[in-house]
Amino acid sequence: MVRYTRIIFFIFLLVVPLELLAKNPPPGTGTSDVPANILIMLDNSGSMRERLSTANNLYYPVDVETDSSGNIYVLEFAYDRIKKFDSSGNFLRSFGRYGTRCDQWRDARQFQVYGDRIYIADHTGNRLVVLDLNGGCVATPSTRFSRPNGIAVNNNFIFVGNTGSTIETFRRSNNSQYNFQSHGTGDINYAWGMSFNSAGNRLIISSIRGIISEYATSGDGSLLTLQRKLSRSRNITDSGFDSSGNIYATEISRLRKYNSSLTYLSQKTGFRNPYGMHTDSSDNIFVSDYRGHRVVKYDTNLNQLMQIGGGRSATRISAAKKVIKQIVSNTDLTSGANFGLMEWGSPNRLRLLVPISDTGASRIYNSVGRVAARGGTDLNYALNFARRYYTGQTQYGSVPNYGQDCAQNYIIVISDGIWGNHGGVITQATALKDQHKVKTFAVGFALSGANSRYATLATAGGTTTPLYADNETQLLATLTDAIKQAISGRLTFTTPAVMSDVQRGDFVYQATFEYANNKQWEGSIKKHKLNNNGTLGAVSWDAAEKLNNRTSERNIWTTGIASSGLNNFVTNNRDELASLIFPTSTPTDTQLDNLINFIRGIDTYDQNGDGRTTDNIHKLADIYHSNLVVVGAPEASSTASNTLNFDKTDTKYRIDNGYDNFKINNSCGVTCTNREEVVYAGANNGILHAFKTSDGEELWGFIPPAVAGNLERIPSTKANATNPIYGVDGSPIVKDIYYDDTPNDNISNPRWRTILISGLGGGGNGFFALDVTNVNSPKQIFSIKNDPVNQVITHWDSTGLSSDYSYAGGSILPEFDFRKLGETWSSPRVIRIKVDGKDRWVAVFGGGYNQAVNPNYGSAVFVIDMENEGKLLKVVDIEDKIAQSYGWTGRLFKRVGGVLVPDSNGNENQKFIVHGNVCYDPSKGENMTAEFTPRVNFSITYKAVGNLECIDFVEFDEAWPNTREGGPPKPDYGNYFFRKMANDIVNSVPADLTVITADGTGKANYEGALVYATDLEGKVTKIDLTKQFTIDTDTSSSSFKTIKENIGQTTLFITEATSDNGRFIYTRPSATINNDSNLWLYFGTGNTQKLQEQSTQIQNRLYGIKDKDFPNFALVSPAGDISKCKTAPNCPNSSDLGWYVNLPNYQKLSAEPTVDKNRVYFPIYEPTTGTNACKTGKAILTGYDTKCGNSVLNVTLGTGVLSKVVVQGDNIYIGIAGEAKENIDGFTSSGNLITGKSGAQATGGTVETQYWREID
Repeated sequence: MVRYTRIIFFIFLLVVPLELLAKNPPPGTGTSDVPANILIMLDNSGSMRERLSTANNLYYPVDVETDSSGNIYVLEFAYDRIKKFDSSGNFLRSFGRYGTRCDQWRDARQFQVYGDRIYIADHTGNRLVVLDLNGGCVATPSTRFSRPNGIAVNNNFIFVGNTGSTIETFRRSNNSQYNFQSHGTGDINYAWGMSFNSAGNRLIISSIRGIISEYATSGDGSLLTLQRKLSRSRNITDSGFDSSGNIYATEISRLRKYNSSLTYLSQKTGFRNPYGMHTDSSDNIFVSDYRGHRVVKYDTNLNQLMQIGGGRSATRISAAKKVIKQIVSNTDLTSGANFGLMEWGSPNRLRLLVPISDTGASRIYNSVGRVAARGGTDLNYALNFARRYYTGQTQYGSVPNYGQDCAQNYIIVISDGIWGNHGGVITQATALKDQHKVKTFAVGFALSGANSRYATLATAGGTTTPLYADNETQLLATLTDAIKQAISGRLTFTTPAVMSDVQRGDFVYQATFEYANNKQWEGSIKKHKLNNNGTLGAVSWDAAEKLNNRTSERNIWTTGIASSGLNNFVTNNRDELASLIFPTSTPTDTQLDNLINFIRGIDTYDQNGDGRTTDNIHKLADIYHSNLVVVGAPEASSTASNTLNFDKTDTKYRIDNGYDNFKINNSCGVTCTNREEVVYAGANNGILHAFKTSDGEELWGFIPPAVAGNLERIPSTKANATNPIYGVDGSPIVKDIYYDDTPNDNISNPRWRTILISGLGGGGNGFFALDVTNVNSPKQIFSIKNDPVNQVITHWDSTGLSSDYSYAGGSILPEFDFRKLGETWSSPRVIRIKVDGKDRWVAVFGGGYNQAVNPNYGSAVFVIDMENEGKLLKVVDIEDKIAQSYGWTGRLFKRVGGVLVPDSNGNENQKFIVHGNVCYDPSKGENMTAEFTPRVNFSITYKAVGNLECIDFVEFDEAWPNTREGGPPKPDYGNYFFRKMANDIVNSVPADLTVITADGTGKANYEGALVYATDLEGKVTKIDLTKQFTIDTDTSSSSFKTIKENIGQTTLFITEATSDNGRFIYTRPSATINNDSNLWLYFGTGNTQKLQEQSTQIQNRLYGIKDKDFPNFALVSPAGDISKCKTAPNCPNSSDLGWYVNLPNYQKLSAEPTVDKNRVYFPIYEPTTGTNACKTGKAILTGYDTKCGNSVLNVTLGTGVLSKVVVQGDNIYIGIAGEAKENIDGFTSSGNLITGKSGAQATGGTVETQYWREID
């Protein structure tokens, strides 16, 4: 039998952080693990319905001009900003904002570019603003008449119109006032638009009252003489000449062309308030379509040549709601905080949608879509309500842990407006901070700059500095920053804790790290000699020291770019790397070089504050959740045995397929028996490292393309600081497999290869695989990334070529449908199954973590094809029992007279009237979810019907896209689906799987494997991978190129988990064959993400249950529960399913159980309660008889969190994240490592599960 030997310790060496951390330290490492309380207050005022401005989009463009180089300038009215584009429409820069400085203006309607100057009519400022072509201030002369509006410039003078009938003149040479000329209201009446011909001697003036007037200049050039005019019944907003004297004018919805006598020639329609226009020296006509949010370029025949903008950017409210959903889906944030959500604006539109609770994140995810924007901005009223809520003066009950000394309480105000009664707002914020210990963050959204009210609110609220964001990306970063400050504020660190070790022969490889605020956490891997008594001996080497002292260039590589080789992550390849490492922004060359060099080990961000940016940093980042794996020469067993199931084992497979020849051939770059032994470690700067075990030198580091996009989060806006991230946070698995690794050459050429596959853990929803047969020449086999935010799946093949598959439009092929892939906490298990009558190497793993928030991913088990670049073979959906008590579904058509009607702004097909009562009861913890296909952004407005909240109508950010009239796009209808949901657990499968193959036990006389998956709903699901499977070749089938058959699954056991009792399963079951010949599984429950939770409803348990059907698969109905189990002192009999133990005092399982012969060990965390709730809880080790559940050990080992128990011989080892007790009876401690004797006795068989690298 193959023996899997390993020792796993978890050690953290800590330094004391004082400020902001970009990811949470491990639980149990501080004096308080009490989550921060955060109430998100989202402004729902009417202005939040406005659309966001982006660099390439335009937001209410009111006028347009060009310069002599063909650059295009666009004045955005709402932002008092000018955007500059090149002649092809590529964004160059923007400048200006609302204000009174010399480079600012207020409510300008028109401007002109003449020579090397920009002339702006500052409407509310009663002045002109003269700038250079890059926005630099030149002059700001005052106007004689108020409300300047239109402006035109020739070689000598600047002509300015206003809301009356007077034209004012300035000298262009010195921008000084010169004279003015009054005209009759029948000639000029509110001069909105003004333009000269190319000679500068004819001025056309457009009056908003419906007049086009042409004037000739006379005298010294400052006097105007009327030549002709045209009166219209429509508003005229702007006009201009072409070189032939033709005149073009904009009206409410059209551009009209006239000849030089103002005789109508033609027109272009389809505009929405085209307020400005301009003709350039080449007779191109530019129109600024104000409500169309675009500028359109035409020739003189009114043929469209180009368009800038016009894309429908998100509204402020939809962007804010999307960001909030991302925030509450972020493990690193939700694990450290309890969330609540309030919408506020006008007093009658204030609602506490989600009270603060440990399940608040999940409820916010499903409830934030209900926020709809309309009404005012009464922040004083909203903060007063928040104050009463925090202090228990509302019907919503108390806030968790409010009043505890260590409790951190926050409000995050998100607003795009300027509220009234600012004095009252400051009074409320000050009272919240001083009297109630609730701090307030002020987040200004889409303000296009700073604002004094937000600054004084932040100061009064105790957070000092206001936060600003102009777009969705900035808002996500800003809110993340605020929440990180809230979370880090609750942590006070004390003593160190433990991290990943692996034993290899007489050596132990130990990973440790130190962490601090505002910098990268520093990792270390040390090789220790293992003493005869089991203690750690001398250090042979420290890989971090080796790396820091290295003088030769490092080999750091990635894939997905054109350049190849072991050292392609270099500044010479910056252009290729740009989109990979800055996926959400456009970096400069300096930004690219800084990030690339920082990852390589240069302190380009001066995070140590020594004033230098060319010195080295600590180069090995933290190895947090990633376990080490040591790989040397191929060494798996190829020796025959007489076990009954030998022909089903990997050993037999190796014998049959020439594994012994692999050991001695040269496919490893050298004779494989002489292959360099290396230790692989995933680090959180995004690098998988390969270190030589002989001397600790780094061979190479690989940055998976699925992780590369995380790197752009490392740079910080704070000086001398960087943000630590999650990178390669999953545990690599290494296996020798026999397959054709060149499947695209049409030649069957199977051979033995050593394959490494790893998930990303907290680093993302993806995984990758490398061929490390030749350790000096590794190759990527594939990488997968699921991006649920942008709803796209990316697959990188063995050549590095990437393919994207969007969720929308049905473009995802079944073999790439990884939409349900969450954060890949679950380590893959590489096994053989039968497919099309042949052995197929596959990897099987849990769907990952979804933060117990997002129901769209995580609740599944994946089977992927290791022989075909990681393509999907099967998604085994794990039941998500979140209650759907009722659903409403139907179809939507875009047609007159239907349920789709214009919105309040007259936009067609953007409002869906919901007929009938589609309701939920918030008092029962219910909420409503909505889905639409095609996918659109939307807001739901509710109405009260008794105690129920019922949907009144839905507003879409854009017109409903499908058409009833036939023709493209197809189909001609869309679908809606409303679901009423109970407040229950959002399921996922974060834990490693327990995979039982013929190599694990002689009882497993089958091909393939039986798999046991545990989930957050507290279920144990048995999955049958022992059958013969076939690939579906039907091109029209939903399973095309994947396994055709349904894979058998059954729920073996349920813990009856609810969000109240907290019986989630976060850890893998441990398995053994007891002397009753049954397979037993041991597991426990508890929220490992919030160990300090202590609701009176929490009731966790430990379990030992048997699979009576093993090694067979049979459907179990009904699923087992504790009614079929005994609890001590009663021992279960043959008809019982097993035993259970109720954990007292809010205790939780803190790590995976460990079976040693007739004992099973459970590490337990017991939080402190009452007035001591701020102190770190107890670290308790319990042990039970495997068959009866009788207690054989219950000892408090210290304060903090225990790691998994590791058994080596008759010794047990436990790491403690906290402080070990002194003089523990039967145990000794050294630092954070506790050692004792097991005392277990052999009883029967055992099970070896596929876990890490096989060691013979």
